[in-house]
Amino acid sequence: MHWNFGLSIGRVARWVLRLGCAGLALGALPMAAASAKPVTLTYTAYLAGFPVLSMTAQADLPVTGDGQAGDGIYGLQADIVTQGSLASLYPYRMSVSSNGRMTGGQAHPSQFHSEGTVMAKTESVTLTYGADGKVDIKAVPLTRQAQQAVANGTANGTIDPASLVLAVIASYADRQDCTGSYKLFDGVRRYDLHVQEIGSGNVQRYKQSYYEGPAVQCRAVPQLIQGFAPMAVQSQLYPESADIWLANAVPGMPAVPVRIYTQNGLGKMVFDLVSVQ
Repeated sequence: MHWNFGLSIGRVARWVLRLGCAGLALGALPMAAASAKPVTLTYTAYLAGFPVLSMTAQADLPVTGDGQAGDGIYGLQADIVTQGSLASLYPYRMSVSSNGRMTGGQAHPSQFHSEGTVMAKTESVTLTYGADGKVDIKAVPLTRQAQQAVANGTANGTIDPASLVLAVIASYADRQDCTGSYKLFDGVRRYDLHVQEIGSGNVQRYKQSYYEGPAVQCRAVPQLIQGFAPMAVQSQLYPESADIWLANAVPGMPAVPVRIYTQNGLGKMVFDLVSVQ
């Protein structure tokens, strides 16, 4: 029972990391020159009120003096690890890195790498992007999903989940609206993500919250296309959406994600901003 519960949490963790990557990375962006020292945000995830995951995000992104997205090279690093009693039952760690160039508000990734370790077993995937939109996939060990993606060209014309943040930044910075649709591939799963601004309100303090106050609510809804485990889909273990609340919580920075809510077959998971460095 504990093993199955851990597997479910791990599946949710991996999916939420990808689903919420736009919000998490958005909060890690410097406000001044492109060479500014990035800010690191730390989030704690709670399930049934208990801490189960910790996430950090750090990014370098070219921005103009007025806080708009500029042209140039970008980089992103995000990490997730199980916490509390879950770490003993299911020791899980995942890291994600991405780099590329932003031009005219469009993200053009050059390489994406993710690596996850569960019970001393490590799997990794590296995506390398060509100028023609073709994506080279290297999975270690080689997975059936990676083989299918190569054979069908599934990854071509997509961006990685970490680079997704650039499109969100451009939308929100230029129009004060996070609405947009994106084609994504994470090395295993191919899906579209539809983001829509649905309102605003006040974020209340939760546990060890860094911020409470007014915020904008953006909802990210995935359309699953390929690479998803059928049993997990039937059991509703993949969250159907993620609500990302953005707020001007850190002086000198654009709006950052201060709270993320997801819902799946296990219940509601809450990701809360707890530290800024």
